[in-house]
Amino acid sequence: MRVRPLAVAAVTALIAAVAGCQATGGNQAGASVDIPSPSVPAATSGQPSASDTSPTAAALPDVCAMISRTEVTTLTDGKPILSVDPDPGPGSPVRYCQWQLSGARLGVQLASTTPTQFRQDHPTEPAIGGLGDDAFFYSNHLFVRKRAVQIDVYASTVEGPANDRLVAKALAAIVVARLPQ
Repeated sequence: MRVRPLAVAAVTALIAAVAGCQATGGNQAGASVDIPSPSVPAATSGQPSASDTSPTAAALPDVCAMISRTEVTTLTDGKPILSVDPDPGPGSPVRYCQWQLSGARLGVQLASTTPTQFRQDHPTEPAIGGLGDDAFFYSNHLFVRKRAVQIDVYASTVEGPANDRLVAKALAAIVVARLPQ
């Protein structure tokens, strides 16, 4: 299977647009965009650092509100959205959104984590650079950690696994950029 040049161009343009949003502070979904600050290891005082503490369920944002319908269709080379499956709402320990499209499916799930928990089951998976504090692919999912939030991105398109990974990376970049500081 090969990646279609139009899909690659669309994903590349979307990543560039997200990078521009980070610099200007705006985005299509209306969520606030914060430029991530570099991680600094905590002093060995025995106290957990802010990056090691998990956010409360109420602090996890609404995934469906973070990503616009236009962004979803752009990521999937213009495929129409057939349905959107949102999570039950604030206070859930896991927040998610899934988009069913004609010839594709995208899903994003957010959950609380720590650096140790994030890599506990997959310590040897190769790291994917440029996304959050840590990231790796496993079983057609892209897992990304930004501070105390785990982002699980699933992409399935008729264009195949190489395209799925490109779409997952672009979608993860949007979510990472829009997570509150």
